[in-house]
Amino acid sequence: MSIEVSHRAARRRLALAGALGALLLGGCATTTPSATEHRPDEAWLESASDCCRGLDSLPLSPLAGHDERTLRFGPETPVHRFDTGPSPFHAMELPRGMGPLRLELISRVRRDDQGHLSLFAPLVLILDETGAIQRRFDWRKFTYQPARGLNDDRLHLSFGITPSARADRLVVLTSDAARAAESELLHPARAQARARHLAEPAVVDPVAPHLASGEVSLRVRPLGESDGLLKPLLGSGGAEAVPTSEPPPEHEPVESAPLDWRRMIRAALDSGDLELAMTLAEHAERAGESGTRRWLAERLERR
Repeated sequence: MSIEVSHRAARRRLALAGALGALLLGGCATTTPSATEHRPDEAWLESASDCCRGLDSLPLSPLAGHDERTLRFGPETPVHRFDTGPSPFHAMELPRGMGPLRLELISRVRRDDQGHLSLFAPLVLILDETGAIQRRFDWRKFTYQPARGLNDDRLHLSFGITPSARADRLVVLTSDAARAAESELLHPARAQARARHLAEPAVVDPVAPHLASGEVSLRVRPLGESDGLLKPLLGSGGAEAVPTSEPPPEHEPVESAPLDWRRMIRAALDSGDLELAMTLAEHAERAGESGTRRWLAERLERR
């Protein structure tokens, strides 16, 4: 008898999860064809004039070491014919002399008035001071984060960088290949079932077509400040120290303790952030800690 009651309770929980998921989904498309049927006409992109002769002449806006902004893409945005296809873009000049920075970009799934989904799939370029591409992050390098609470489904990218002659500019755009693709999202009913460790309902995940219009949130912070991992390690030493709210009294001498670069690199490796570890090793070498790159390479060989 108790087993039968238990099974009935489990069935009720599954039904409740499915109903709640359907309610949360609202106007989302539930099949792939319905998502692609409603792809808006983007003829404006093909007919837009090219703003610039090349990557070295893209109009730049300055970025600060502490910066947050929303990058909007659409018919009012400058367009350039990149080697990956025509695209609206935002180009920004990275701030020099602040040490390593952490850049975070988020592209959220949008829903129009009819409930149709869409997503701007970013392509991120790092250019040197001549306009040559040094690093490239395709939208597939972004991490998909399902909707949770008040946060919509999103693509997320975070990486460390030290502004220099080789890392002088940030460009955010999209590509022909990205716009030809689409992103499959996690159905809210399945998310609810996973959260409650229940069997997932037989629902079709919604699909968001990739468009040339949309928004990307950009956040810039000094590396030590934005990474809780490194904040206690950076302490008050060196140029990357986090500023305190109260300056020390003038009569007390202030000594700048040297940064423990290898300890910070070990912490980055322990967190799985190889890119951050390599950035710190480069910065350590420039700060006079010769042999840090070799030391890091030896550690990576043993992993």
